[in-house]
Amino acid sequence: MLFKERFTLMALPLALITAACTGTGAQHQPVLAAEPGPAFAADVEQCRALAKSQKPWNPETRSQALIGAGVGALAGIADDSVSNAEGALAGAAVGSAAGAVAGAAEMRNTRRDVLIECLRQRGHPVAG
Repeated sequence: MLFKERFTLMALPLALITAACTGTGAQHQPVLAAEPGPAFAADVEQCRALAKSQKPWNPETRSQALIGAGVGALAGIADDSVSNAEGALAGAAVGSAAGAVAGAAEMRNTRRDVLIECLRQRGHPVAG
Protein backbone atom coordinates (compact mmCIF):
# COMPACT_ATOMS: atom_id res chain seq x y z
CA MET A 1 0.00 0.00 0.00
CA LEU A 2 1.32 3.42 -0.87
CA PHE A 3 2.27 5.78 1.94
CA LYS A 4 -0.36 8.37 0.96
CA GLU A 5 -3.12 5.73 1.06
CA ARG A 6 -1.96 4.50 4.47
CA PHE A 7 -1.92 8.02 5.88
CA THR A 8 -5.41 8.73 4.50
CA LEU A 9 -6.81 5.52 6.00
CA MET A 10 -5.32 6.35 9.39
CA ALA A 11 -6.59 9.96 9.36
CA LEU A 12 -10.13 8.91 8.46
CA PRO A 13 -11.08 7.85 12.02
CA LEU A 14 -10.21 11.34 13.28
CA ALA A 15 -12.67 12.94 10.89
CA LEU A 16 -15.37 10.39 11.71
CA ILE A 17 -14.92 10.76 15.46
CA THR A 18 -15.11 14.54 15.28
CA ALA A 19 -18.25 14.40 13.15
CA ALA A 20 -19.88 11.86 15.47
CA CYS A 21 -19.38 14.05 18.53
CA THR A 22 -21.27 17.11 17.34
CA GLY A 23 -24.36 16.56 19.53
CA THR A 24 -23.06 14.38 22.35
CA GLY A 25 -23.58 15.59 25.89
CA ALA A 26 -26.25 18.07 24.86
CA GLN A 27 -28.70 15.18 24.45
CA HIS A 28 -28.34 14.20 28.11
CA GLN A 29 -31.66 13.40 29.80
CA PRO A 30 -31.57 15.40 33.04
CA VAL A 31 -32.68 13.67 36.22
CA LEU A 32 -35.08 15.78 38.26
CA ALA A 33 -35.33 15.77 42.05
CA ALA A 34 -38.95 16.99 41.91
CA GLU A 35 -41.74 17.60 39.42
CA PRO A 36 -40.76 19.86 36.53
CA GLY A 37 -42.27 23.32 36.20
CA PRO A 38 -44.49 24.38 33.31
CA ALA A 39 -41.60 25.88 31.31
CA PHE A 40 -39.37 22.81 31.65
CA ALA A 41 -39.77 21.47 28.09
CA ALA A 42 -39.01 24.85 26.50
CA ASP A 43 -36.09 25.44 28.88
CA VAL A 44 -34.61 22.02 28.05
CA GLU A 45 -34.61 22.87 24.35
CA GLN A 46 -33.03 26.29 24.94
CA CYS A 47 -30.40 24.82 27.28
CA ARG A 48 -29.64 22.04 24.79
CA ALA A 49 -29.06 24.67 22.12
CA LEU A 50 -26.66 26.44 24.47
CA ALA A 51 -24.84 23.17 25.21
CA LYS A 52 -24.58 22.33 21.50
CA SER A 53 -23.04 25.74 20.86
CA GLN A 54 -19.91 24.53 22.67
CA LYS A 55 -17.63 23.65 19.74
CA PRO A 56 -16.19 20.10 19.73
CA TRP A 57 -12.98 21.18 17.97
CA ASN A 58 -11.98 23.70 20.65
CA PRO A 59 -8.46 24.65 21.81
CA GLU A 60 -8.34 21.85 24.39
CA THR A 61 -9.27 19.18 21.83
CA ARG A 62 -6.72 20.58 19.37
CA SER A 63 -4.05 20.51 22.07
CA GLN A 64 -4.82 16.91 22.94
CA ALA A 65 -4.72 15.96 19.26
CA LEU A 66 -1.33 17.70 18.85
CA ILE A 67 0.11 16.04 21.94
CA GLY A 68 -1.18 12.68 20.70
CA ALA A 69 0.38 13.36 17.31
CA GLY A 70 3.74 14.10 18.91
CA VAL A 71 3.70 10.99 21.06
CA GLY A 72 2.49 8.89 18.12
CA ALA A 73 5.22 10.28 15.86
CA LEU A 74 7.87 9.33 18.40
CA ALA A 75 6.41 5.85 18.71
CA GLY A 76 6.28 5.57 14.91
CA ILE A 77 9.94 6.50 14.60
CA ALA A 78 10.78 3.73 17.06
CA ASP A 79 8.93 1.16 14.90
CA ASP A 80 11.58 -0.81 13.04
CA SER A 81 9.15 -2.32 10.50
CA VAL A 82 8.80 0.94 8.48
CA SER A 83 11.01 3.88 7.55
CA ASN A 84 11.32 6.70 10.07
CA ALA A 85 9.27 9.09 7.92
CA GLU A 86 6.46 6.59 7.36
CA GLY A 87 6.47 5.54 10.99
CA ALA A 88 6.44 9.13 12.20
CA LEU A 89 3.52 10.13 9.99
CA ALA A 90 1.54 6.98 10.70
CA GLY A 91 2.16 7.34 14.43
CA ALA A 92 1.20 11.01 14.28
CA ALA A 93 -2.10 10.15 12.56
CA VAL A 94 -2.97 7.47 15.11
CA GLY A 95 -1.86 9.62 18.04
CA SER A 96 -3.82 12.58 16.77
CA ALA A 97 -6.95 10.46 16.52
CA ALA A 98 -6.43 9.17 20.07
CA GLY A 99 -5.99 12.73 21.35
CA ALA A 100 -9.10 13.87 19.53
CA VAL A 101 -11.09 11.02 21.09
CA ALA A 102 -9.95 12.15 24.55
CA GLY A 103 -10.93 15.73 23.73
CA ALA A 104 -14.32 14.62 22.43
CA ALA A 105 -14.96 12.72 25.67
CA GLU A 106 -14.21 15.88 27.65
CA MET A 107 -16.50 17.91 25.40
CA ARG A 108 -19.33 15.47 26.06
CA ASN A 109 -18.96 16.10 29.79
CA THR A 110 -18.71 19.86 29.27
CA ARG A 111 -21.91 19.94 27.22
CA ARG A 112 -23.76 17.82 29.78
CA ASP A 113 -22.57 20.16 32.56
CA VAL A 114 -23.68 23.24 30.57
CA LEU A 115 -27.13 21.70 30.07
CA ILE A 116 -27.53 20.85 33.76
CA GLU A 117 -26.27 24.22 35.00
CA CYS A 118 -28.48 26.11 32.55
CA LEU A 119 -31.56 24.25 33.81
CA ARG A 120 -30.60 24.84 37.44
CA GLN A 121 -30.16 28.56 36.80
CA ARG A 122 -33.67 28.61 35.38
CA GLY A 123 -34.98 27.17 38.65
CA HIS A 124 -35.48 23.52 37.71
CA PRO A 125 -34.70 20.86 40.35
CA VAL A 126 -32.04 19.00 38.34
CA ALA A 127 -30.22 16.31 40.34
CA GLY A 128 -27.92 15.29 37.49
